[in-house]
Parts: sequence; structure tokens; C-alpha cells
Amino acid sequence: MFLSVGTPHDPWSRNNVPAEWYERFKEMKFPPALNYRQEKDEAYGDAWSNIHKSPELIEQWKRVYNAMTANLDWNVGRLRQAIRAAGLENDTILVFTSDHGEMFGGHGRMKKNIFYDEAARVPFLVTWPGTIAAGSESEACISNVDIMPTLSGLANIPAPAAVEGMDVSGRVLGRAGKEPEFAFLQNTGACASWENGHEWRALRDKRFTYAVYRADGNEVLFDNNADPYQETNLAGEDEYRDVLELCRQWMKVKMAALNDTFEESTWYREHWIDGKRNIIAAARGRFRS
Repeated sequence: MFLSVGTPHDPWSRNNVPAEWYERFKEMKFPPALNYRQEKDEAYGDAWSNIHKSPELIEQWKRVYNAMTANLDWNVGRLRQAIRAAGLENDTILVFTSDHGEMFGGHGRMKKNIFYDEAARVPFLVTWPGTIAAGSESEACISNVDIMPTLSGLANIPAPAAVEGMDVSGRVLGRAGKEPEFAFLQNTGACASWENGHEWRALRDKRFTYAVYRADGNEVLFDNNADPYQETNLAGEDEYRDVLELCRQWMKVKMAALNDTFEESTWYREHWIDGKRNIIAAARGRFRS
């Protein structure tokens, strides 16, 4: 079963969240993040910018965001209570995840479509009472393509050989086991408007984030342990030359395995979709009817 929930998501207006939930946060202070900027980091390509340049406005939005998140948490609790009441708790694997985060002015950006942790890191929470230990954690860097084979592994159902992702069910169960060396991130550009020039590819392992832009080949390397707000680009530093080269090789091999030819945004419009924005093809060619 699959349930898609719209919040937390903009518009960050008070009338977009139940009033009683907003009341819980209306007096709370949400100062700007340490990497908040009025101007967008132009050197790293384009994305939605912090056009309002108002920490006060973003603080208001964060109140709505947190109210939405708390309301969602409460509703997930209701679902879990219903599963428990039906006597299905020990036979139900429940997964909570999301598609993207929110920049809220970090690096002078809003929304998503960027490799910074605020936008790219999302929750992947799994509960299975009696099987998965409560409170257990894993630092495995997984992607959305790993979810299906992992659920198959938990259910003891072999995943098809053609599946792109990796079964990390052993890590979910708290055991030693295989896991991806890194999460691979792709941005095929501003596909909402089919505007070329913003395309990038990135990877994130347990320590580093590496990204490269298509338009000018600009590279970005962050040491997320030493620089959690990702403010210092190390791509030009001699000390990190070996790390940079390793990331380049990882990227090259991964993109080749996926037949990712790193095209500009409009190429995907012309080759992967029809006139109604239905996806009709992918990197391996057109879908079969």
C-alpha cells in the first residue's frame, strides 16, 4: 500500500495548515541557518533564489513548515495505531520517506534541485516491530532506487536482476552487509520550464559531497564532517586531489552503468516524454507497450 501526503510543502501560508497545529508554533523562534545568504551562490549554477531576502519571512514560513511536519507526524501515528488495532503490526513493514528537502535561504536558495544536504537528504525510516530493533540506525548512503530491492529483501522475495538499486535489508535489520559506496544524485535541469544550463550530477558518501555542472564543468567538493553547512569548496585544494579524482572515477563508472550521457534539459523533453508530459522513455530507450 502506498500513501502520498502533500505536506510539508509550500505554499507556506497559515491557511495551508490546520489552525490548531499552527498555534503550537506561532511564538517559536526559527533563526536563519548559519549558511543563510541574501544572494544565491552564482558560481554553482542556477536554481530558485532567495528573492525575498527576508529572514523574517522565512521564519514565518518555518513556523508553517514545522506545524505541517508535526501534523503529519500525528497522522502517521494514527496509521500505526490502526495497524496495531487490526492485529497486523508484527506483519507490517512501514516505511516513511520523502522526495526532497527545503533550502529556506541556505546558500541564498529556496526549494530544491540542488545537491546541498538541506535539499538532498531525506528521511528513510522503517518500522517492523519484533524484527527491526527500535532506535537502530545506519549511515548507509542509499537512494530511492534502493527502496524496492530492500523491501523485497525484507520480505524474502528476490528482486528482479534488472533492478538498478541495491538490497540493503541486512543493514536495515542491524546486520553487517553490503551497501552502496555512495548515493548518486541527478538533476536534468529546470524541467518545469525546460530551461537549459542548470544540469548537474553529484554523489554523496558518508563524508564527502561531489558535484559537477554540465554547462561549464565546474566542480564542487565538500567535506561534510568538517564543514556540515557545505560552505567551503575543496575541489581546487591540493590536499583533496586524491579524493577529487576518486569521486570523478566513481561518477564516470556510475554514469556509464546507467547510460547517463549528461544531456541538457531540453534533450529529455525531446526524447523521454510526449506532448502531455507522460514519460515514454528512459536511458535504455523507449518503453514497450
